[in-house]
Amino acid sequence: MTPPCELTERLSFFLGRQLIAQPLDWEDASNWRWKSDALSPEMIRMARTGINDPFWHGLWALFGFDRWQHAEHLTRLAGNLPAHLPMLPLPMTWLGELQGAPVWSLPWRAGRTATMNTSFTSRLGEQVGRLHAVPVSGWGHPLAEIWPLSAWPRKVRRYLDQNASPEVLRDLPEQVPEPATAVWSLPDLRDDQFIQGATDWCWSDWEALVWAPREFDWALIELLITDPDQQRHFLDRYWQFCDVIDISSHRLTCRAILWQFNCFGPCPWERIRDARCWLDYQ
Repeated sequence: MTPPCELTERLSFFLGRQLIAQPLDWEDASNWRWKSDALSPEMIRMARTGINDPFWHGLWALFGFDRWQHAEHLTRLAGNLPAHLPMLPLPMTWLGELQGAPVWSLPWRAGRTATMNTSFTSRLGEQVGRLHAVPVSGWGHPLAEIWPLSAWPRKVRRYLDQNASPEVLRDLPEQVPEPATAVWSLPDLRDDQFIQGATDWCWSDWEALVWAPREFDWALIELLITDPDQQRHFLDRYWQFCDVIDISSHRLTCRAILWQFNCFGPCPWERIRDARCWLDYQ
């Protein structure tokens, strides 16, 4: 699937540059994409999905982040991440709105999309380890509102009660525990959000960054990396910056949030609920 020709023409006129439409990697992709036809090409992105999309609705309902409301200032996030990340975020520039949809640009980077293998998970271990090594002051979104960790149980319970089905709720513990620390987290983290270049790697899709409990981020990582060898490579690098934490009392609740966000695409709840708990064996 590629952007409609009419939209490409309108955006090209709006920006004053020739655009080459790029195919979507996923049917539920959040952004349309184009490559600018220039000596120094850019990646042009335009928001495609609305607030009713399960993922963006979840970020708004739980973390207070609306990327349409904060579209112009979203570009500031990358510059506030911890230093020395092995996969640096590409800088993003705000270009305005077309038909009410935010439009941004990023530098075009030659390379191939990362794939889930031991080389990537080793780098990801350092990336996440450096992010976790610098805790933040609360959870939420730095462009919206930040809450103390003591507010997590109440707000999570309200979010799930209002959005999750009875079949999911009956599998969850009665009490939501209070997390210990909060960190930078990308709830839709995937391998295809990184690009492997000839000499370095970069982080090309980071716009959904929030401040979240570290336990929440680990619940995501546990679901993301399923191969034992890849898990070992991740941990070997992560341990150089942080210790692994116990998420046993947080796991099911966080998995329910991630499933409600549709972070792993449409799938039965049981597949997420019953996924292997490999952190229990470290």
